[in-house]
Amino acid sequence: MAEEQSTLSLTEALGVHGWTHLDAVLLAALATEAPLLLIGPHGTAKSLLIERVANALNMSLRHYNASLLNYDDLVGIPLPDNDGQSLHFVTTPGSIWDAEFVFFDEISRCRPDLQNKMFPIIHERRVVGVNLGKLRHRWAAMNPPAPDEPDLSATEAQTYFGSEPLDPALCDRFPYVIPVPDWKQLSKQDRRRVISMRNGSAPGENLTLNDLVAACAALIPQVAEQYNDWLTDYIVCVLDLLADAKLPQSPRRAYMLTRAVVAVHAARLVLEGPEAEFERSTEVALLYGLPQNATDVPPGQATLIAAHRQAWEVTSRIEDDSWRQVLEERDAVRRVLLAEDLKFGDEDLSRLVTQALGAQDSEARRMGLGVAMFLAFRARRNLAPSAWEPLAQFSAKLFQPRSVALSLQNNGPDMHLWNDIRQWLFERHERETPKGWLDRNFVLAGFPDLWRRYDWREALDAFHADLTMFGVDEIG
Repeated sequence: MAEEQSTLSLTEALGVHGWTHLDAVLLAALATEAPLLLIGPHGTAKSLLIERVANALNMSLRHYNASLLNYDDLVGIPLPDNDGQSLHFVTTPGSIWDAEFVFFDEISRCRPDLQNKMFPIIHERRVVGVNLGKLRHRWAAMNPPAPDEPDLSATEAQTYFGSEPLDPALCDRFPYVIPVPDWKQLSKQDRRRVISMRNGSAPGENLTLNDLVAACAALIPQVAEQYNDWLTDYIVCVLDLLADAKLPQSPRRAYMLTRAVVAVHAARLVLEGPEAEFERSTEVALLYGLPQNATDVPPGQATLIAAHRQAWEVTSRIEDDSWRQVLEERDAVRRVLLAEDLKFGDEDLSRLVTQALGAQDSEARRMGLGVAMFLAFRARRNLAPSAWEPLAQFSAKLFQPRSVALSLQNNGPDMHLWNDIRQWLFERHERETPKGWLDRNFVLAGFPDLWRRYDWREALDAFHADLTMFGVDEIG
């Protein structure tokens, strides 16, 4: 059978399947000795991975179940010295003092007072003020925290009622916060590998993980030197965009993200070779480097990727004053207007038009905005088909004569909605004008599906605002 992957997979070599997209992040954490937090349902190989990583590194691992942990389990039992002036600790084989790799499992079920005592271990590699000289890696794992208002229709397997959100300050000590794949996210082939009983070499047997870690660490200074100035601009821009998306980050996180991008790219160069693209490394570091990944409602990947792409484009066009001016405008619709004022070409304007449509989270707003842009650009622009097609589709719903023929249940919600719209139609004085007919068709085009989800009067007001914004005062 032909080899399926041309790149080295750290997790596959460790016998953990379906995690290849996380290989570079895991290697980056190891090379920088940065704390890492895994988030996922039970049975998703979080503990298995960490045990095999520590074994492949030939490191002494301390595996602590944080939900059952007492502080004495970490430091031992304090006893006074013979002189009664100081304490010494009577340690056990499980004490943390000689550990090289520490794994705090079930950290989201840990008592708050013990979480506070983990701060210096995770962030500073210190305990009771004493430096842990041998400790290198501090990793943790947790189930997704239960929401404040759990979905009663969810199954028990989907909601972990004992899993609490981490203290934000503790979570901010983890440069890498990684959601791991569950069963439904694995490919069919990876599912088969997970349950296969075929014997092969022991997991990690042929993996020279220490060599990979050393190679990655050696590349990090070179990558940092090559991208330092550009990366500074990118991080400032992307954090502003995340704040706009209600995902604010701390100054510490800005520092961590900068270094994570460099480390992830170095890791990808080691695993994939020189063809690894820096843009993808930047996106990966952002996807797995935010503390909000550990909240009960983690950010959607689409939101993070959109912020990344806009920040990447702004930063990449830093020398182009016109493009930078447009892309620094955070509102996607206003970017179209600004590009029009700056006399951008049809191709560039087409890209901004499709981005503006895609940025809307309301189908009603997309319909109204699409019609406004179609009317504004139909006579003076030769947009690309990728832009004209959605504009024409939205406009066709309104420009074609509209009528409604539905069987509505008496006293049902659609009947009440229709009566409200019908009353509005009868009260319209300007309905014989082209703009009045456009309003009428806009309302009818959304009945009943759109207006079950959105307030039709608010949507109509937004449509009017879009027409005004694009200078569509007369419709002929």
